[in-house]
Amino acid sequence: MKYSKLLLAIVGLVTASPVDMGPYKPESNVDAAFSPFVEEYYRISEDKAATSSFTNFWPADGVLIAAGKPFKGSASILAVKQNLLPPDGNKAWWHLIKGANVVSEDATTKTINAKIIIQTIYTPGNCSQAQGNAAFTVAKDADGVPNWTPHTGNLLTYNLTVNTIQTPTDEACTTA
Repeated sequence: MKYSKLLLAIVGLVTASPVDMGPYKPESNVDAAFSPFVEEYYRISEDKAATSSFTNFWPADGVLIAAGKPFKGSASILAVKQNLLPPDGNKAWWHLIKGANVVSEDATTKTINAKIIIQTIYTPGNCSQAQGNAAFTVAKDADGVPNWTPHTGNLLTYNLTVNTIQTPTDEACTTA
């Protein structure tokens, strides 16, 4: 039994890949620059060792909202990431980005919602997933252009809602 669980974990690690943009289908009004931005965001969020390269997406007073609870500022944002994905833990996660649509826009900000699947594996253990939405609100520059450049403190708010906050979940990993 232990051997089969270990084998399953190893197979899961080999077949899983970071940030899968394959299923990504944005609506026509989504900025082209959003795709590389969201891919870089999740690439860094999946890196257990990432600290300032993760928090530098936000300004000093930026907010990450997870399951309805806001975390403001770099220290709080990093703490919630490390609580969900412990740097020395036996947990890894991957994100599949399915689509995107514009949620709101005004003179100073733009919000795009990404439909995502978060796959989680525990070593040894199983691969399970949760589905949800992630709303990215960024600041616009002086010309009214949204700043989708990663690591520039432009992400004002990241708001994640998922169908469950429990891991592992009852939903087995799929390919899309």
